Amino acid sequence: MTESRLGAILTQRFDRLVWTTLAAYAVLVVLAFALVSEIGLRRSLEQSADGIESLLGLYVEPGAAPTTVAPAMLADQLLGMGDRFMITRTVSTGDAVGGPSVYFLSPTMPAKRIETGAEIGSTPDDVRRTLLQSIAERGRWRFHVLHRRAGEFDIYVAGSRGPYLFALLGLSLGALVLLPVAALAARRGANRTVARALTPLGRVVAETQDIGPRDLSRRVGVPTGLAEVTGLADAINMMIDRVESSHQALEAFTADASHELRTPLTHLRAQVQWALAEGRSAEEIAEALAATGREVDRMSRMVEDLLLIARGENRQLAIERQPFDLAQVVREVEEITADMAAGEDITVRAELDGPLQAIGDPARTRQILLNLAANAVRYTKRGSITFTFAREAQMAGVHVTDTGEGIAPELCTRIFDRFYRVESSRSRAHGGGGLGLTIAQLLAKLQDGRIDVTSEPGQGSTFSLWLPAAELEGR
Repeated sequence: MTESRLGAILTQRFDRLVWTTLAAYAVLVVLAFALVSEIGLRRSLEQSADGIESLLGLYVEPGAAPTTVAPAMLADQLLGMGDRFMITRTVSTGDAVGGPSVYFLSPTMPAKRIETGAEIGSTPDDVRRTLLQSIAERGRWRFHVLHRRAGEFDIYVAGSRGPYLFALLGLSLGALVLLPVAALAARRGANRTVARALTPLGRVVAETQDIGPRDLSRRVGVPTGLAEVTGLADAINMMIDRVESSHQALEAFTADASHELRTPLTHLRAQVQWALAEGRSAEEIAEALAATGREVDRMSRMVEDLLLIARGENRQLAIERQPFDLAQVVREVEEITADMAAGEDITVRAELDGPLQAIGDPARTRQILLNLAANAVRYTKRGSITFTFAREAQMAGVHVTDTGEGIAPELCTRIFDRFYRVESSRSRAHGGGGLGLTIAQLLAKLQDGRIDVTSEPGQGSTFSLWLPAAELEGR
């Protein structure tokens, strides 16, 4: 399926918008011009009517006998006059027609009575309607007629729409001609604007394509000049961060596994070759097989620990988040620690002051504390291991304090690295694989917690596990 380019879509939509906007603007301009012209014409007629009305006081009744005239003739005369106005007068007469009569007044001829062809008794209003209708039929839309009553006089002023209709026609033709030109100019401007707007996006795409699997340290440059594109670049950089972390975790797992498995595999090969040599007794072969089994068990635990670390670093490890009593978990760990220290000159005790609610995974918390306790037992020849509670702002903590060998302060941050061992006293002779503290710190972070350590050589160490306090869950 062929997809459209963003630049083409934006340009097309901008073209439609420009055409619609320009066309609507042209129509509005034409309508506004027509409205203003019509208002101007009406004001001009009003001014003419005002002038005519002011002169009616000078009217003198002509002495000649009145004659009759038809409304159609009056309409032709009105629309053909140079000044385009006409005056009628309604008077009361005693002739046979009866009632008021309407006369057409002209400064150049005697007054003429207006005949409508209606029945006797027609009112002056009937005459006015007939006259206005006749004027409208002849003037149509080309003229605007203003009618004003001034006592017994009726003033009719006609104004031609021709001048402004001609200008309106020219304006309309100009709009029709200039509209495509303006739209074409707007299209060219839109193309340049869209191209400039999409330049940062194209640069982000190019920089993203240049980042290969062996160059994950590179990032897309920000800021880009556009907030939306900068947001996209930041999202891409965060995604690359996650990919790089996963890639580094995979490389670290591969390197650590190959490094740590090399020695036991060599040992296994030596044990098997020694057992297969001629002249070995059954007891010697059994001893070699037992040593091989122990090494296989150790390798299996190491691989399981490495897989757990890899899953945790990739956020694929199931971690619960629920309130639980930290004191209950500590008591369980205390009992197991006492069993681990059986036969040693070590006192294990828990100094607890009631329950302590925390948020996290009880099983994973138990695993963390067991790792810390196992380390304490492993590196404490005599003395004590103590579990105590602590509270810190929004965190609930457990201190695991021993009187063992201690660690130099400058090494306290490195002991959480994979397979890191402090001096020869923390070698394989102690039975550790070098992953316990790494797993403990990882499980703590996955529960939004942490592990702190304070230690001094020869004075012992204190490992502190901090988890979110349960009181915060309801906030």
